[in-house]
Amino acid sequence: MSEKDKKETSAEETTEKVDKVEEVVEEARPESTKAESSQAKTEAPYERVIEGEAEVLGAESATSDEKSWSMFTHLAAFVAMVPLIPVIGMVLGPLVVWLLKKESMPLVAENGKEALNFNISMFIAYCVALILSIILIGIPLLIGLIIFHFIVTIIAAIKASEGGVYKYPFSLKLIQ
Repeated sequence: MSEKDKKETSAEETTEKVDKVEEVVEEARPESTKAESSQAKTEAPYERVIEGEAEVLGAESATSDEKSWSMFTHLAAFVAMVPLIPVIGMVLGPLVVWLLKKESMPLVAENGKEALNFNISMFIAYCVALILSIILIGIPLLIGLIIFHFIVTIIAAIKASEGGVYKYPFSLKLIQ
């Protein structure tokens, strides 16, 4: 038997021994610990961020209060529906929540920046659509923007309530 074959055989034996030890340790664990360790192996602490998807920032470390404020940061854009606060309210709502909570809650700070950037982008898009309404092409564009804005904001609020940061599609990154 050559030296190379001996090394391969000893490496395989070592791997087998380690596997056996892991099996014995796993059998000796209580059931509750087994479930937690298998769940920890299957769940990655972070997800890759793709435009329009959520990044989990350690959702288990975020408090329910922080998740609620993060969700409210996105939903604050609907302040624009209040008759006393016109379209600019969709920027003011997330801005106020972000300014109040960004220092004490990092999840709210991240969600607030994303919501603010998106709502500023949407405000610009609404202004363009209103100008284009003069030549009638802006009317269907405006309707599409309203539907898009509503749907994406609801999705972002749901992701924030789960402890994630939603990366809005078509959002200008004005606030870093």
